[in-house]
Amino acid sequence: MSANLALIEKTWQSLQPALDEEKCVGCECLAGALLELRLALEELPAGADQAEILALVTAALKRGERHACLGCQPCNPGDILANFYRDQQAQETAPQPACCDG
Repeated sequence: MSANLALIEKTWQSLQPALDEEKCVGCECLAGALLELRLALEELPAGADQAEILALVTAALKRGERHACLGCQPCNPGDILANFYRDQQAQETAPQPACCDG
């Protein structure tokens, strides 16, 4: 699945509160979401915006002492990642505009 930069940016912004929470910053749930963003960014064509977000995501992956999921309910990073997947899938299945060949 591929994502566009706008979806990645939206997801990155949604993850910001988790990056500020001590219990979340090292959690494998947040790390998984960040890793998915990094992979999606690496699939995009290189550009200034793509490179900037990629650097931020890569730096965020290095933060915190890694630990297993704490079983938080709700798991905000997990929910955000699920929304990212749903939005990606919706983009791929959305009807494409007809060509204007005339």
